[in-house]
Amino acid sequence: MFSNLRYPTKQQNVIWLKRRSKIPPSIIAKELKVSRPFVSQAQKIAEQRIEKLLLTAAQMNRISINHIAPEFGFALGYNPATEAKTYITYSPEFRVQVWFDHEGDCSQCELNSECDRILRGLAVEWGFSMPKEMNPTQVAKTLFEKIMERLGWE
Repeated sequence: MFSNLRYPTKQQNVIWLKRRSKIPPSIIAKELKVSRPFVSQAQKIAEQRIEKLLLTAAQMNRISINHIAPEFGFALGYNPATEAKTYITYSPEFRVQVWFDHEGDCSQCELNSECDRILRGLAVEWGFSMPKEMNPTQVAKTLFEKIMERLGWE
């Protein structure tokens, strides 16, 4: 079913992250000592793969997608089973992650530190700082609001 599902290569991820940071292809080409067409092709392939990864994660979790931005590795959807907004992220470091919007006390959850580590890592990738005293639920809410604002979705 998912035999043609592939993550971007290491070099495609490097180019994709630089383009997400608005670095022009000509500068990326110089830095990596490759041609501009190579940069454009690598970015295109990375975005196609990321889009497929985001859509597959949505399908596997029965999420209907409302917005998707493979150039940013982000999708917004809704899960009718949990009646929750759902965020799907892609990051070269953290791969594909699915986040369900919820209110709760994360301190008793066994995944608390893992969620906190990933969410704060995503915030750094996006250039956002999060106060240390925020719990993972608060970090997620703030992070996803900032991402959607940057993308002009809400």
